[in-house]
Amino acid sequence: TLSINCLIGPNGIGKSTLLKCINGILTPTGGTVCFDEKNVQELSLRERAAIFGYVPQFTTVNPCMNVLETVVSGRISHMSGKASDSDIELAMGILDELDLMDFALRELHQLSGGERQRILIGRALAQQPKLMLLDEPTSNLDMHYQLETMELMRRLTHERGIPVITVIHDLNSVLRFADMAFLLGRDGIKASGPAGEVINAENVKEAFSVNAEFGNVADKVVMVPVESIRSMRKEKK
Repeated sequence: TLSINCLIGPNGIGKSTLLKCINGILTPTGGTVCFDEKNVQELSLRERAAIFGYVPQFTTVNPCMNVLETVVSGRISHMSGKASDSDIELAMGILDELDLMDFALRELHQLSGGERQRILIGRALAQQPKLMLLDEPTSNLDMHYQLETMELMRRLTHERGIPVITVIHDLNSVLRFADMAFLLGRDGIKASGPAGEVINAENVKEAFSVNAEFGNVADKVVMVPVESIRSMRKEKK
């Protein structure tokens, strides 16, 4: 199913670890991760790269590489040697789609955080994956780039036909953009389903120790964190 699937939950609950288990970077302590009925752990790196486009929260890139070279590097799993004309053509098409053509010859260290994030997503797209995995793609971005990144994920699913699994902390972004939400707890998935059903006052209180209220703004459901339950308890003491 083409959809944006968001993993949510408090810090340290294992959301990033789950993404790494899905794409085979980590081996699950129990159970098996399968894609198209194939055990991910039994696939080669090249086979996994053809399935999963992974954008980690923290990644090391060569700051002296230019934008085009960085996106072309996503083709490594398809190359037998150096990049072909078709590899470069595909990368240029991605830059055009992501409105990055003007940055093609710039080095990464010359760009803003939001621009670099789009480039890393572009590099993952160059793999021509069947599934995109993004770990906190909006963290450390300002409001403009947060919105732009979420809109880009929606385009990936609707226009490119690539489903997305992403870790997101901003629950209002999840409410607005996600098709499905999965609330993780210490002992597994606490709730799953349409984002508007999973993100409710009871689940937010239990998972995040926050009292929240919900309303509608511009025909969109909005969550407002009202108070921290821990702070309330301290004040009462």
